[in-house]
Amino acid sequence: MYNFAKSVFVALAGWSWTVFGPALPVAAACTAMVLADVWSARRLAGRIGRNIPSARQQLKFSSARFGKVIRTLTKIYAVLALAAMVENVVVGEWVHLLKFTGAVICFWQAVSILENECSSNPHPWARTLARYLVDKTSRYINKEDLPF
Repeated sequence: MYNFAKSVFVALAGWSWTVFGPALPVAAACTAMVLADVWSARRLAGRIGRNIPSARQQLKFSSARFGKVIRTLTKIYAVLALAAMVENVVVGEWVHLLKFTGAVICFWQAVSILENECSSNPHPWARTLARYLVDKTSRYINKEDLPF
């Protein structure tokens, strides 16, 4: 019985490495983009805290915000695993679904980074981008605390 269970475990481990192994570099790139988004959000919180000192307590990093980052990463890994399975099992190599999915996720994170960088930023390039992107200032503090 032990040899059978060991054989099944090794077979499942080999299958999962074959299917999900190609997703690891894409997952690493997506993780780097999410961490860059967290870093840019912390920079935005610092800019808001300098402009509105009464909102500094609301801007501190909390376990709820860390949980949101972990949930985002979990969803990204699940989508990448699904894309890897669909690419390997259903559509084959002629559709690079895993790379496309990773590119969409990285683009989504890049837009979020640009939104963070252009919110509450006095530089001219940020004001130009702010015309086209969402202002994330109101996501971090209550709207009653905003001076504008």
